[in-house]
Amino acid sequence: MGQSCMTKPYRRRGRFFVGPNNHRRRGFLRRRGIPNYFEDSCMNRWNVRIYSDKDPKPVDPERDDEDSEDDEVEMEVKKMITVEAVRFNIQQNVKAHHTDEYELTDKKADNPKGLSLVVRRGQPFTIDIDFDREFDEEKEDLKLIFATGSNPNQINGSKVQIIVSKKDVAGKWGAAIKDKNGKTVTLEIFTPATCLVGKWKFQVQSFSKGDKADKAGVCKIYSHSQLIYMLFNPWCKDDDVYHHDNEMREEYVLNDNGKIFIGSAKRIRGRPWNFGQFDNPVLDCVLDLLDRKNFPVKERGNPVRIVRKLTSLVNSCDNEGILVGNWSGDYEDGASPTSWSGSPSILEQYHKTKEPVCYGQCWVFSGVLTTCLRTLGIPARSITTFDSAHDTDGSMTIDIVLDQDFKLIDHLSNDSVWNFHVWNDAWMARKDIEDKDYGGWQACDATPQEASDGTYCCGPCPILAIKRGEVKLPYDSPFVFAEVNGDKVYWFQQNDGTMTKTIQKNVIGHYISTYRPRCKPVEKMNKVCYDSDWQNITSEYKYCEDTDAERAAILRANQASSRRDVYDRPEEGCQDVLFKTVQKEENCYGDSIEWEYKIENKSAETRTVGGEITLRSVYYTGVCCPPISVVPVNEVIAPGKVISMKLKVPFEEYFGHVKEGCHFNTYLIANVKETNQASTEKEVVVLDKPGLTLKAPATVTVDKKFQVDVSFTNPLPISLTGIELSVSGAALKETKYKPLQLVEKKSTFMFQVDITPKKLGKRKYTLVFNSKELVDVSGVVEVEVKDH
Repeated sequence: MGQSCMTKPYRRRGRFFVGPNNHRRRGFLRRRGIPNYFEDSCMNRWNVRIYSDKDPKPVDPERDDEDSEDDEVEMEVKKMITVEAVRFNIQQNVKAHHTDEYELTDKKADNPKGLSLVVRRGQPFTIDIDFDREFDEEKEDLKLIFATGSNPNQINGSKVQIIVSKKDVAGKWGAAIKDKNGKTVTLEIFTPATCLVGKWKFQVQSFSKGDKADKAGVCKIYSHSQLIYMLFNPWCKDDDVYHHDNEMREEYVLNDNGKIFIGSAKRIRGRPWNFGQFDNPVLDCVLDLLDRKNFPVKERGNPVRIVRKLTSLVNSCDNEGILVGNWSGDYEDGASPTSWSGSPSILEQYHKTKEPVCYGQCWVFSGVLTTCLRTLGIPARSITTFDSAHDTDGSMTIDIVLDQDFKLIDHLSNDSVWNFHVWNDAWMARKDIEDKDYGGWQACDATPQEASDGTYCCGPCPILAIKRGEVKLPYDSPFVFAEVNGDKVYWFQQNDGTMTKTIQKNVIGHYISTYRPRCKPVEKMNKVCYDSDWQNITSEYKYCEDTDAERAAILRANQASSRRDVYDRPEEGCQDVLFKTVQKEENCYGDSIEWEYKIENKSAETRTVGGEITLRSVYYTGVCCPPISVVPVNEVIAPGKVISMKLKVPFEEYFGHVKEGCHFNTYLIANVKETNQASTEKEVVVLDKPGLTLKAPATVTVDKKFQVDVSFTNPLPISLTGIELSVSGAALKETKYKPLQLVEKKSTFMFQVDITPKKLGKRKYTLVFNSKELVDVSGVVEVEVKDH
């Protein structure tokens, strides 16, 4: 084989190919460090000199520093106007773009690479350009180059070149001279409402007017080292994420603190959560994640595609994403899901290590997804549904199969009902759906439950479609419909192998909840939830139970079910015995669990009821542990009579079985001998835990430490050990304290923490107490932060 031409330096357009015994020549590293986004045709057309704010000496990108130059060209270069500096007017622009809360724009925040410009698409911003002399519009011209992604090009919109003009064109990229003051020109930059979201690089090309096409001209390219962050714009009417209500934008885009609701349908409580969408490095983490997981640049202007992708990337099942799910109760090699009080520390850890963070459960996945969406500018909220179904077979019913002895047949009962489940709503237009009514709130879920299109993701799905039972619309609408409005079907296996069934209506999808925006009225006081921050949005997801509209939606959805005949076959047997569960108004952790069953014979004949009552500790996902208490039922009930069965399980019996969240299920599985009526009554019991009592000054000073007094009384008849107290809030790195003390039974825990506020205005800080015996005791303190 002949000798390769690469063994000798071979010059091509001024640049050397380098053989194995040669070295890069002087100036290579400096040239390589200054990016260039011109097409080859442009390079052929111009004699180019590139420089930057970090390296002001212009260089020829096609030549080594020591190469000889054409004297005539060099003279042209020296005469040409030179950009000396570009100022992004950060403080002025971010205020107008509602991005002034981002730490990337804050002089006081830790930004080693300097401040960055964060703007929203579809809205103008200004930059100042300083030249070495006055800019003459008659003789000179400017071209601005914006580029994003690893391989920017004009075809997919990831590279844009703009000639500065005197006015803009609506809905397109543009740049116009707004003002001239000596050697400084102020430009107004216009971006379309469909612009790609991400980090944009910026360059300015200066050249002389009147160069003939057949003669190579001379230009200089100034490359700015700082990136421009471009976000969605819910303030822009032409943006797909536009929201018409300013107060809603304040809540769902700009509010960095809130609550995620947990518990049960009869006992709802708010769990404070620091979304922290403006903290470093949250925005960088989300954008870098899309880059590293090869999300197509051309899709980055489409909120539908971005939301769907993020529901996959927030979990780690397919893409080594942000968070590992764990519902086992064993968290020795990571953090317990209940130990997290906000998203920033999770995203910071992931951004630093590029490894999935351990561990999360549904409210953590939802909190992180809310943060990811809000930081990009997409209005988002965390949603909790109580008694939320998990349908595994596409039937849109929750199927429970029991044998002749009323024991669960596990391999036939794959569906489940979670005591609560938390997902998200994201606000956007749905241009991919013909009916424009389906714009607005879209359900989306990052908790990995079922694969969709081969990936663990869910949504976005219009919640109006869910309400109407229109389950053929994208994405994952059958699954979401079952979560909020499926019927529960009990199948009873007979001796001959056939099945009878009982359908329980109105048992799925209760009190769909979210954090109440300040502009919305406080919900009427309700024994279900005493939290003034609670908002019940059930009516947005479903019609009132048992109305004609609600049943019509269920039957409409059933037409797309994998078991369409479930409502065609009548329920078998007589149903003349009623079963009802009565809970205590309050069941506190540390006290006995008490509840009552009432059984009423509505017939004119005697009824004999047999079965059993059990109490089980349960994970909030509905997965049950072995029984704690089993009580047999064998009652003869006279016609028209009601009997009552009161039950009580003391702390000592249930404490060793408690799972996080203090969830228990009571079950009554009964059979009426005379009619073969079968009944399965399940009730969720969530034990109440105390909250933290927090005392702090009403007004504090920015950058000046203040103290918070923390206290609460241990409700348990045992001591608390392994204590940890975490603090998080706006621009505050999550801090964990480990007080070296026991909290004796029924005694009061007291502690002081120091907080240094970094941002002005009303700020909330979340504190969470955990111990081995008692977890997730939380509180929020709000202060007014003023300047010095």
